Amino acid sequence: MRIISTIIAGVCLVSLTACGNLQNWNSDYLTGGEYLSDDQGLVGDCQGSHISTKHNPESAADRFWQANNLPKGTTDFVCKDGKAYLPSKVTDCQGNLIAKQPGGIAQFKLNNNFPRYKDGEMVWYTMFNCQGSKVVPIDYTNK
Repeated sequence: MRIISTIIAGVCLVSLTACGNLQNWNSDYLTGGEYLSDDQGLVGDCQGSHISTKHNPESAADRFWQANNLPKGTTDFVCKDGKAYLPSKVTDCQGNLIAKQPGGIAQFKLNNNFPRYKDGEMVWYTMFNCQGSKVVPIDYTNK
């Protein structure tokens, strides 16, 4: 009986340890260690730099989210004129919500000749500036 109790106690202890490790897995995945990342890789800010998650006293990611009024943890955003917007809130250069246009962001990128591939890899980000009513895509992959 003592052996069975020891085995059960061991299994419970291992289970609790595993739960603690799994609880931290998602935050490590989102931060990519020192930089913010998502399932497409490292996430860049609207100036083409990777966003640091090191806290001293607050991280660049925290400052980025606060400066752009984004919910903490956001990795899906569109950069327009150097500022980040949620995809559902960004406007084109005429002030029209892109998300409400036929085809949304994907069609907007096609219509405005955004880079689709760089060195054989799909370009996931969306960054552009407005010159009057003209959309000018930004390619920070050459950085």
